[in-house]
Amino acid sequence: MSRVPNERGIVLKVGRTYLVALLTLAALAVTGTALAAHNGNNKAELSGAGTGTAVVNYSKGQGTFNGTITVRGLMPNTEYSFHVSGAGAGTAGRLICSDTSDSSGTFTCSAQKLTLPGFTTAQVRTADGTVVASGVFERRGNCRDPEQAGSQCKAKS
Repeated sequence: MSRVPNERGIVLKVGRTYLVALLTLAALAVTGTALAAHNGNNKAELSGAGTGTAVVNYSKGQGTFNGTITVRGLMPNTEYSFHVSGAGAGTAGRLICSDTSDSSGTFTCSAQKLTLPGFTTAQVRTADGTVVASGVFERRGNCRDPEQAGSQCKAKS
């Protein structure tokens, strides 16, 4: 049992179950707030020559996507680009952003206000177009478009 003061300063005895339930509710409230800004969250774990994470979120308020990527273990001081491909983006994919990896071989870039068709895969490419890391997006969040690959939405009848 823990002793917790209430709003009047009176110390209450609180059991472990109560504390766990209270902390769980607080975590759900924070998660709900974080997801409220986006109408769809897409995350891909990348592997290949390097490993990392790509995130592409749909911003309902703006009606556009925001994308970011971080991949470690690549060649230092080398130009790379982040693409999404599959579904509406096709096999050639759509460029999200590009930049040069740092001296330790970490590639990071991001872009906002992107207009994207459906996509399923994240890719990191070299300047000549060779894919050096990739991963499949896991979809989380609310419905965005029932025609998009991996969508949890139901098409209108």
